Amino acid sequence: MPSGLRCAILIIASNARHKLSLLSGLCYAQAMIRLKRAVGLTGLTLYGLGVTLGAGIYALIGEMSGAAGLYAPLAFLLAGGLAAFTGLSYAELSSRFPEAAGEAAYVDHAFSRRWITALAGYGVVLSGSISAAVVLNGFAGYFSELVALPSWIPVLVVITGLVVIAAWGVELSIWLAGAITVIEAAGLILIIAVAAPDALAAPPPAIATGIPWPGVFAATVMAFFAFIGFEDIVNMAEETKRARRTVPLAILLTLSISAVLYAAVSFVAVRAVDPAQLGQEAGPLAAVFEQSTGLSGAPVAMIAVLAMINGALVQLMMASRVLYGLARRGLGPAPLGRVHLKRRTPMRATLIAGIVVAALTLTGALGPLAI
Repeated sequence: MPSGLRCAILIIASNARHKLSLLSGLCYAQAMIRLKRAVGLTGLTLYGLGVTLGAGIYALIGEMSGAAGLYAPLAFLLAGGLAAFTGLSYAELSSRFPEAAGEAAYVDHAFSRRWITALAGYGVVLSGSISAAVVLNGFAGYFSELVALPSWIPVLVVITGLVVIAAWGVELSIWLAGAITVIEAAGLILIIAVAAPDALAAPPPAIATGIPWPGVFAATVMAFFAFIGFEDIVNMAEETKRARRTVPLAILLTLSISAVLYAAVSFVAVRAVDPAQLGQEAGPLAAVFEQSTGLSGAPVAMIAVLAMINGALVQLMMASRVLYGLARRGLGPAPLGRVHLKRRTPMRATLIAGIVVAALTLTGALGPLAI
């Protein structure tokens, strides 16, 4: 029996003359229930990689190649170095304040101004919801090319499924996000493997012409956004075992693994396919696969679609945890700060986050960003 419920029953039994109701006892028990600590280092790192790798690298490498040419790997390394400063800051803060509210909690501890905390928290919720809506619009675009259905049907089906998964239990959510992340990473490793022979056989870039720094810097700005996502790890702190140690390690591992994969993929991509041509491709990594194997790039495109769904799941979970953390601080409706007695997830906060994402997705206003 959960300790909160047992405590409530004892209170009712020992306060008969005050006529405490069963309802009040259960409400007290609900207030005592916390999120379930069930996530370890492996699961949390895969969770972080799921949103960091995401679908971005499957499309971003084309624009970066067009800007930086053969020096696209250098842009990824520079961006990774810049992202490391933010990552180290998050690692330090998460070790001090391992709370689901994440950024909002850090602002609260720093300034102790409720309006600033609310502004930071709801800003994070909105940015995560917009991010999820953008990738779901991208998913709808891919799906509509395969099946002749109105785009709102697959979007609603996917969002409903993601809300159910996120509300069902953190173990299921982390397991699913981790499984898709393994597929995403496997797709990148496959690209590296099949393109490596052509890449290694290509002549090195001409040193005499020098490094095109304007293009490299422009590509670095784009590449920086490919690393964004590791910060969502901190919002799982209250569901992580030994959070003060595990969360910082997961952040550092996510950044390190992402940087290595990005640099390796960009190296083989720009040397296996002409960078100018790569910059014109809608699915650049699919083009690299086709060029290197002579096979259809459809499997790579399907991995990109899975990555979109995974990114939406992680953003939905992040937004729900921030809503939960804000409500626990008295900065949101109290029901959003409640945890389901059996599932040990913020079910109401997850439902609200899903509704917000669905509304943003179905308006169609964010559709151009997904292209």
